[in-house]
Amino acid sequence: MLITLLDGYTDEPSCLGVPPYIAPYPRYIAGAIKDAGHECQYMTIDDWRNGKELSGSLLVILAGAIVPGRYLRGMPISFNEIRAITQAFKGIKILTGASAKYGMKVGNEFIKADFLFDYVAKEDGDAFLYDFLNGNICQRRRKMDEWQRWSIKGSSIVYSHPDYPETLIAEIETYRGCVRYIKGCSFCMEPSFGKPLMRKEEDIVKEMRALNKQGVKNFRLGCQSCFFSYKAKGIGRSDVPEPNPDAIKRLLEGIKKNVDAKVLHIDNANPAVIATHIEKAREIAELIVHYCTPGNTAALGMESADENVIKMNNLNATPQQVFDAVEMINDVGKERGENGMPYLLPGINILAGLKGERKETYAKNFSFLEDILNKNLLLRRINIRQVVWLGKKRQRINKESFKRFKRKVNEYINKKMLQKIAPFGTLLSSIFLEVRIGKKVFGRQIGSYPLLVCLPYERKINEFVNVKIIDHGYRSVTGIEYPLNINKASMKAVECLPSIGIKRARRIIANRPFKRIDEIKKCVDKDVVEKISDWICL
Repeated sequence: MLITLLDGYTDEPSCLGVPPYIAPYPRYIAGAIKDAGHECQYMTIDDWRNGKELSGSLLVILAGAIVPGRYLRGMPISFNEIRAITQAFKGIKILTGASAKYGMKVGNEFIKADFLFDYVAKEDGDAFLYDFLNGNICQRRRKMDEWQRWSIKGSSIVYSHPDYPETLIAEIETYRGCVRYIKGCSFCMEPSFGKPLMRKEEDIVKEMRALNKQGVKNFRLGCQSCFFSYKAKGIGRSDVPEPNPDAIKRLLEGIKKNVDAKVLHIDNANPAVIATHIEKAREIAELIVHYCTPGNTAALGMESADENVIKMNNLNATPQQVFDAVEMINDVGKERGENGMPYLLPGINILAGLKGERKETYAKNFSFLEDILNKNLLLRRINIRQVVWLGKKRQRINKESFKRFKRKVNEYINKKMLQKIAPFGTLLSSIFLEVRIGKKVFGRQIGSYPLLVCLPYERKINEFVNVKIIDHGYRSVTGIEYPLNINKASMKAVECLPSIGIKRARRIIANRPFKRIDEIKKCVDKDVVEKISDWICL
């Protein structure tokens, strides 16, 4: 039987599957389908939007975007799209993913889409499909042997992903659940998975090797609540178990020896675990710098710097613990790597709308970020968003206070932070130009939380270029191609060179082509030519 798996994209607290990422869940589902002896056709919601038809007699829709995100492209499936797709499809329809369990976010509410489907897999969709195709209907989680088998059997679906092969990033799951599973943060879904279930190092490496053989070169060890807690000691006895550098070294060494990874990054980290065991965490940070590629980000779940909010929501770290984690990661990882970015920087997540939030909360959050800036510490990413209350009554939020806070962070923190991370003249390599908006082009490096780079002129997209930075915004940087071919570049591109401007650009364009760079001196002053000579080529 031919089964169509429609990937509506995943965005959960610990897992990302929005392009250019592919989450592990569709790969597991495809593996389960193949393991049951059936054929799987994988397609994304963007394929459907572009007119690709659904085939087969059974349709599986994976929908799991329950964390609100801002995407450069590849928007997750909407409730209205699900309704249109299910109404048109004549065969059996099955819903899986986080949206099957919690509902779909429509506006500020979560709506159940169960009535549009024949079956809803509220636990692991791969396990449900495997049982269903073998004549059983069962809501359960995958077993460890199934996890390993399906992760490898489903690896071939990457061929059908629109970002395959060059820009595709495979999200890799190291374990499920959270070390704070007994009583976790008030808003989070991770504790619902129970005690963390850790995968063997060799199993993770085998999955990555299988993906590597299919042509995948970019990986993120991101599908976990805290990378520093992988195989930690004392889980269940403490909210802050002791990190296990030996296990992480075995994992990263195994990847290095067996996987040809162009990009290898991590994602989430618990600042309380890092701060409580600072020396063990430092060992792990040093391993990340040694074995992973530059541009890496450890996203720290601070959520709030307000002690009252921390207590009411059982958040995982105090402001001092977060600061200590930020300081240590900077100390180990802020050296610049070969792609132009620091090897490893921390990120900060801040949530608005938590229990006990007040006006002072925003002031405390800003003061914390300002302190980090003033101490000359770097944050690659400050993610400020409203909390999503899964199946719980939503807390009221002062929208004006929230907007004011975001604006203040942009004006006084974000821009200055970007100026420190990528100063004027910084060379960033391998920027993939993804979208054209108006007369500007935007691109990013491949990796975890890459800088958004704007080229302020028109040019072809879907290409890799090297870029030198010329300006900074609140959430992005502006640059020009490096080296810029002075004989072929557009008027606008030439104008963007240091000290050039419109008038000099016109003179340069009028006198092209040049055989030697010093010939440009007949159009502009000698000192100006000297300023741009390192930026251009012929």
